[in-house]
Amino acid sequence: MRGVSGFESKVLLAFASAALVVAALAGSIWKLVGDEADATQRVARSHELISSLARVRARTLQIELATQNFRLTGDPARIEERDSSIARREQLLQRIRLLTEQDALQRGRWDQLRAVIDQRLQFARQIETLRKTEGEPAATAYVASVPLAATRQQVYNLLTTMEDEEVEQLAQRSAGELRTHRALSLSGALLALFLLALLAGVFELIRRQLRVSEDHLRSIISNVPAMIAYVDAGQRYVYVNQQYLQRFAPAQGDITGRSVREVLGEDRYAIAAPLIARALAGEALSYDWQPFPEVWQVINYVPKHAADGQVAGYYVLGSDITERKRAEAHIQGLNSELELRVSELEHVSRALRTLSAGNRTMLRASEEQALLDSMCVAIVESGAYAMAAVWYRVDDAQRTLDPRAACGYPQGVEGLRVLHASWGDGERGRGAAARAIRSGALTLVRDMRGHPDYMAWQAELGGHVSVLACPLRVEGEVIGALAIYHAEADAFDADEIRLLGESADDLAFGIGTLRARAEQARIQAAMHQLTRYDALTGLPNEAVFSDLLVAAMHHSEHSGGSFAVLQTDIDRLREVNDALGFSHGDQMLQEFGARLRRVVPAHATVARLRGDEFAVLLPEAGRAEVTRLAQQLEVALAAPCLVAGIPLDLSAKTGIVLFPEHGATPHDLFRHMDIAVHEARHQGRRHVIFDPDQQLDRPGRLKLAIQLRQAIESDELRLYLQPKVEMRSGRVCGAEALLRWQHPERGLVPPGEFIGLAEDTGLIKPLTEWVLRAVTQWLRASTGAAAGLPVAVNLSARNLRDEGLLEQLRGLRSGGDYPAGLLEIEITESTVMEDAEHALRVLHGLREQGIALYVDDFGTGYSSLSYLQKLPVDFIKIDQSFVRSLGGDKDAAVIVKSTIDLVHDLGRQIVAEGIETQDAWDLLAAWGCDIAQGYFIARPMPAADFGAWAAQYRPPQ
Repeated sequence: MRGVSGFESKVLLAFASAALVVAALAGSIWKLVGDEADATQRVARSHELISSLARVRARTLQIELATQNFRLTGDPARIEERDSSIARREQLLQRIRLLTEQDALQRGRWDQLRAVIDQRLQFARQIETLRKTEGEPAATAYVASVPLAATRQQVYNLLTTMEDEEVEQLAQRSAGELRTHRALSLSGALLALFLLALLAGVFELIRRQLRVSEDHLRSIISNVPAMIAYVDAGQRYVYVNQQYLQRFAPAQGDITGRSVREVLGEDRYAIAAPLIARALAGEALSYDWQPFPEVWQVINYVPKHAADGQVAGYYVLGSDITERKRAEAHIQGLNSELELRVSELEHVSRALRTLSAGNRTMLRASEEQALLDSMCVAIVESGAYAMAAVWYRVDDAQRTLDPRAACGYPQGVEGLRVLHASWGDGERGRGAAARAIRSGALTLVRDMRGHPDYMAWQAELGGHVSVLACPLRVEGEVIGALAIYHAEADAFDADEIRLLGESADDLAFGIGTLRARAEQARIQAAMHQLTRYDALTGLPNEAVFSDLLVAAMHHSEHSGGSFAVLQTDIDRLREVNDALGFSHGDQMLQEFGARLRRVVPAHATVARLRGDEFAVLLPEAGRAEVTRLAQQLEVALAAPCLVAGIPLDLSAKTGIVLFPEHGATPHDLFRHMDIAVHEARHQGRRHVIFDPDQQLDRPGRLKLAIQLRQAIESDELRLYLQPKVEMRSGRVCGAEALLRWQHPERGLVPPGEFIGLAEDTGLIKPLTEWVLRAVTQWLRASTGAAAGLPVAVNLSARNLRDEGLLEQLRGLRSGGDYPAGLLEIEITESTVMEDAEHALRVLHGLREQGIALYVDDFGTGYSSLSYLQKLPVDFIKIDQSFVRSLGGDKDAAVIVKSTIDLVHDLGRQIVAEGIETQDAWDLLAAWGCDIAQGYFIARPMPAADFGAWAAQYRPPQ
């Protein structure tokens, strides 16, 4: 005891010393923590203020848009939308006022903001009043007379100023918080060092004390009321306590070194061996067993791991649970008796549950088949019957009994149908359902086993023993029967039969009600069809299309998305009408509409506007998607149309507009579509996308072309790279070269604004030459993680037609000091097909120079597989529109997976571009895609940054 007391004194002294040091440091740290908490609260207030300012800006825009929409349309919903936004903005403004309470400068700006917003609210209320009382012209005239733009700019300037001020204060507070964190870290480090030294001394004290306590522990283990043992990996005992020895080897003094099989005996070892194997495999487990008559034990195995991680053996901990097992057996007996009583109660109440569930089903059902299916499920699941089926009579020559719904039959409705049951009085019409239909009364079979009426179906009873069939009477006629089956004989009593009959009557009532509703809906649909759809083609008419266009505009304005609209006019329809008559012209119109519907996606809308004019609304689409659809339409219309036995070419001109890029109102979109159609006729092209620059700013395009030529000469172009990653290894395997224009006034101009202009003006040749030189210089200078990585350059159709292309590439390569194969070329599928034979010669020339070739945007052109196999290409890139649609478009997933398999079968590698999510990466990796490219990996970056990015890149898991 004196030794223990001395040990405790030393430990207490050490911890008292530690407590004094901690107390000394705690005061200073507490102050720092308090300062940090204050700083955190101020930072949180700043974040909340910035967020509130941003939401006020958004609400202000929503209020103005709603007010202007109401002025234009008079739709009251816009006023409700505006007032809701005003109320939310007021809450935000009050919150901002509270947040700026202690900042005089910000509070002054808030007062200014409040005044301007109040002024704009007066404008909005006046616009509303004028629109309601005097109409849209008066409201529009008022808008022109008030300073809406000036006050809007005042609001945005004040919000921006307040936000900038708060961001600056936030930066200062973040710096202060960082200093506080560093001070805390330093204090914590000093404290940790001291405590580490102190704990090292305590550890030495404890270690010495443990040696003294080990003998005491062994004594305790030997006397605890539990069996304890340790067995090595060879299943030999290393240690057992006295209780274990008395239970399994009472006549032996020591079993150390003996095997478990030898001590337990063969019978007990046969039970324990599989569990021992699991313990030696590293699994901790517990189980109950009965090693001796009237003796139960709970045994726990705990694996012991060696330093190398291998299992060195396992511990055994056992306790006697005989009394617990006896109590469990008694409880089990009580539970069995309780289950019997519950079963009796269930037998009485199941019909009521069935009736209640059936009523709920009828309240929710909207169509007849769903009602029948739900009723059968309710009978089986809520009523706990073995099976339910609804049979309808068919008034054919065989008097067929048709199963319309079933639940509980293993083969389902189709399995019942192969029974070829009849409601006639022949051999196949002896079943309970047939008799209920013929008699119009409830029919009960208490035991179908060996019953003469069921001799033909004994093999198909499937464990169903008794059946109750209830006729279904609709408008005085028995249309079928509801059959309810049970797995027990004589399972239905009188009250149960009565209640189930009521359920069948309710089902019949529900069927009649739904049929009446369906007939009424059919009549309403016919009326709707006459007023909203074109009688000749069955397509929506111009009024419906205009409504859909307005709805799409509202949706896009709220979601920030875009959509496309196409107008396509049939060529030479008047000639067909003049030569063959209007009936044959109508035939051509019908065929044209049918082909449009077959080609457009399911979510798109095709309409006939007037005469030979058709329109397509393509939601959630941009320039690439609508161009691809226009190309598909051209292919679909290429086949001749047989009119009066004469094959006539069915061609059209298509004009395309994009929202919101090409118009803010339906009138603008229709007008610009018409302009694009006329432009297509003028240029002799099959489709044209509306170009506002060509219509409104032709001098502007000329100016931009001049500036582009100067940009090439003045080194205003910038080389960007987007990485490619090998999916199997996660290794960065190259990049695609992309071009940006650093305009001195407009900043960084994306390629979509000038590549097309370069194509039209012939500047694409010097532009491509600049890119090739820039890529070559980068390949020569690249070091580190970027060294040795190939870069692919895109070539257009004009580039392929350039006779000096091969010589230029050969000259760039001859003067280079980088390995062959690092310069790669990408060409689109459609580019190759413009002049296939010439393109094939050029591609073979590139291949001979050791340049790897890619086919880009695969899936958007019309190249045949036989021709694709001839191309000397190494890689084929799936168009990014398919890859981006993987998450929600099953068709896109099928196309991508099939393309991967096809490309591999052709002996090429596949590249997926446009990967933006982890899910898309996982799917493509599972399908065996070779190379990945997209924002999920990295956005395009300046070429100078590529090496640093590649060095730190880690592949997705």
